[in-house]
Amino acid sequence: MKHNSRNTTIQRTGPVSRPGTIYSLYIGLLGLVTLGFGCADILIWAGASNGFSWGILAISGDDFFRWAWGGVVMVCGGLLLLSGAAHAATSLHQAAKAAVGVILVWVIAGTDFLAMLCAAIPAKASSPAFLNTLDGFLAGFAPPYTPALVIFPFTLGLIRVFRSAVHR
Repeated sequence: MKHNSRNTTIQRTGPVSRPGTIYSLYIGLLGLVTLGFGCADILIWAGASNGFSWGILAISGDDFFRWAWGGVVMVCGGLLLLSGAAHAATSLHQAAKAAVGVILVWVIAGTDFLAMLCAAIPAKASSPAFLNTLDGFLAGFAPPYTPALVIFPFTLGLIRVFRSAVHR
């Protein structure tokens, strides 16, 4: 049997639909923001700045595993989102690339949320109690937030894009 070196993927022909273009633009913009936040995580950890805080967003850069490795994971997630943005609404392969990029963002956001949760449970050192009060616990979830937690709600909208790509 002769091997054909051509690309064997089947692509839909015809004009690009408007919703596909909007989805691609959204995924591409999300990829750029994720890539930028990942680079900022790495640069601030490396010493380019003492930290960054703007509104509800804060990058402290004091922990190697969170800011350096977390920044690398965010950069990879942003690159995968950008790579899959072109035809994510019409191609299952491109939607899978974007899905892996989103999952990488979810992993970092999940670890950041878990760190906030674990930091909010114990009481302050000046308190005789072991566990924090309800007000102190809820205050542990107040801003500022890490970049992954800021991006997280915007990634949830991509579930619709992935469902539409799977059902085509």
